[in-house]
Amino acid sequence: MRIAASIWSLSLICLAGMVIKNFIKKIIPEPLLKLIRPIYHGAVAIIGNFYFVRPSEQMVVIGITGTTGKSTTAAMLAYILNNSGKKCGYITTVNFFDGKEEFINKHGLSMPGGWLLQKSLRQMLNNGCKYAVVECTSEGLAQNRHLGINFDVAIFTNLSHAHLEAHGGFGNYKLAKAKLFGRLGKMGKKPFFGQKVIGVNCDDPMSGFFLSFTAGKKFGVSFNQVQTRDANPVFFAKVLKSEPPMDFEVNGINFTLPMLGGFNIKNAALAVACANILKVDLHDAEAALQTFYGLKGRMQSVANILGLKIIVDYGCEPASIKASLEEATQLPHNRLIHVFGSTGGHRDVSKRFEFGRISAQYADQIIVTNDDVYDSDPQEIAQDIEQGIKSFELRKPAYEIILDRRAAIKRALSAAQKEDIVLVTGKGSEQFLVLPGNKRIEWDEVRVIHEELAHISSSGL
Repeated sequence: MRIAASIWSLSLICLAGMVIKNFIKKIIPEPLLKLIRPIYHGAVAIIGNFYFVRPSEQMVVIGITGTTGKSTTAAMLAYILNNSGKKCGYITTVNFFDGKEEFINKHGLSMPGGWLLQKSLRQMLNNGCKYAVVECTSEGLAQNRHLGINFDVAIFTNLSHAHLEAHGGFGNYKLAKAKLFGRLGKMGKKPFFGQKVIGVNCDDPMSGFFLSFTAGKKFGVSFNQVQTRDANPVFFAKVLKSEPPMDFEVNGINFTLPMLGGFNIKNAALAVACANILKVDLHDAEAALQTFYGLKGRMQSVANILGLKIIVDYGCEPASIKASLEEATQLPHNRLIHVFGSTGGHRDVSKRFEFGRISAQYADQIIVTNDDVYDSDPQEIAQDIEQGIKSFELRKPAYEIILDRRAAIKRALSAAQKEDIVLVTGKGSEQFLVLPGNKRIEWDEVRVIHEELAHISSSGL
């Protein structure tokens, strides 16, 4: 009875907290909210850390940040560790793994709030995990959701212009990412892991900045034979074949990766290097990656009987959408049909134009549709994308605007012919779609595609 009463009381407190939080968001101006959020989220994270009895103090915790590749690198690293007998849980934009079960991330946050982070780490620990990998986003770090987590390893994938309006410029965006590294050297070492470690992609121009933070050990990965005295060791890598199954080399050892996306080779090399620093033999890492087929909604191929090449990718930033399009164009195909939108709200308005311009460089047919609209005008978002398409004057692909995302996908699939590629970006593995007026509905991109394929097949189109 006491346990039931405690659970009921906690549920009421959480419900009251949500009501108060939503009320505060309505009455407080946005500039003031930006000042309050880090205090609020930081306090929740610290309280959660103590409530769940400081779970990160009893595991080796790896934080991964960067503009692109965070989720895939995290999942690859955890996969290698688990296949090498080092039980590891992980938290990413795509999914959670608590050491026993895998869950799709349905929370709408790439990096969950501090309470859920601590709760997830506790669940991993209870399930016997000795390692945990946490995807760390710029927004999550800026809002202090990471407080209370004693990280042992900080990994940097890459940095490009993204979320600039949300952070107030590239400098602030970089500094938000740097919070993970700045905190690393200030946290206590653990008896079972007596050092702090930084790992970077040495080929990125910003790698030196992240290597400048304090750590007992620093390592890097380079495909361009970049050597730096700030990283020791540097794992030298080489692309051998970028078409699936892809082949690459790390320190003279050949690896095979059975998935789409040549850019995933860089993610894999970073995961392999980190695993090796964590005492996993490179040959064991090679054996593990042979059966890693990628993440849901990340350059995911959708099987069909129409002879189409259908790919679903997240592609929520200019760098990632460009990478997706570049990879798609390298596959054998007739035409490339691209379906996409741009997340609404007042943040990152400029990327709408950039999305349109980038798509126009690669796609043969473009269908502009809704992504998460929130409180923005969907027609205005589409028109901004349209201006981006028109601004690229070297080629003029056909385009149309269909704001209903399901209808847009149906149109793309119906217009596609055998050996065409249909690339749908923006949602990936997310399990919701935010319609005008902040109305949230359940949404699974791959499921919707399968449903529309079934309708096309049954109607004989």
